Amino acid sequence: MDFAGLDLGIKAPLLVFPLVFLFGRPLSKVGQVHRWFIFANVLAVLICTLRALLTFSLNLSATSQPGAEPMTAFALSTPFFSSEFSLFIHPTYMAMYLTWALILLLRPDAVGRGSARWNIPAGIILLLGIALCASKAGWLLVFLAGIAILVERWSDPIIRRTMVTGLVGSFLLGLVLYSTTDYVHERVGQVVNALVGDAPTEDAANSTDDRKLVWRAAGALISEQPWFGVGTGDVKDEMLRAYAERGYVDPLTKKLNAHDQYLNTAVALGLAGAAILILMIVVPLVFAFRRKDKLLIYFLLLNSLNWLVESMLEVQAGVMFFAFFAWLYTLDERRTLPPRSNSCATSTP
Repeated sequence: MDFAGLDLGIKAPLLVFPLVFLFGRPLSKVGQVHRWFIFANVLAVLICTLRALLTFSLNLSATSQPGAEPMTAFALSTPFFSSEFSLFIHPTYMAMYLTWALILLLRPDAVGRGSARWNIPAGIILLLGIALCASKAGWLLVFLAGIAILVERWSDPIIRRTMVTGLVGSFLLGLVLYSTTDYVHERVGQVVNALVGDAPTEDAANSTDDRKLVWRAAGALISEQPWFGVGTGDVKDEMLRAYAERGYVDPLTKKLNAHDQYLNTAVALGLAGAAILILMIVVPLVFAFRRKDKLLIYFLLLNSLNWLVESMLEVQAGVMFFAFFAWLYTLDERRTLPPRSNSCATSTP
């Protein structure tokens, strides 16, 4: 019951924001919210980078002291990557935030056509932050988002040049990091090994192999109770039991969830619960495609694809991001409400 209460509390915004919608009114400054979100993400990257530089300088100074053991290049580089870099939230979630901020920055319909002189440095900072988060999903999704925007806005010469430059620059940055840092080299190696290597052993201990193990355990639990699941309050205990029975050392030690929101929901609530979760994406996505609401399409796809590798609705950072922006766009009448017919044009609102 304690875990069930915690879980329902974390997911509460998914209910609270729809209730706010019932009593709310259309917002007139959605673009201002977007600009503040971009600014906050740029500021977060700068803070994290300054902290990493400070940690690096302190470590370097400590190793230069007489009698001190020298640190390896790998150890010296860790403050700049992944959880060591992402000061505020999990790096995969930070990468998702930064990707969304970058998408908003590239869309004048989202932020307005303000001063373009800040767009380029802000975009570079956001890209740098995504690279340093060292989230493999973040790397892939920002690249896919860039290609999607390039195809969508090909007729706009400014956007076309910006996107081509950004994609080429990101690729070159990736090559430099891969060639010069052991950390990025190892992360990429994990992905390659997962794609072409053998199945992970029970004592595997890296994030890519861990995911394959927990997905296997989650699939087994779903097959045991496919219709209604093990229950919201028991999902964590049942996952840990499955790890113990299968000898999955690292997932058991770290007490990992399913690291896939669809699987995690299916374990807890069965296939019926997973179907409702999928409809939470599919129904507004169909609506967005019909209205050609590209911003809403990008938002829904960004969330749904990230949910494939993280149980993002099990933590506040994922729930708040999804619930807040879904609420924001629902209340933006200029983007979501159907146009009035001529017969209603003169009626009093």
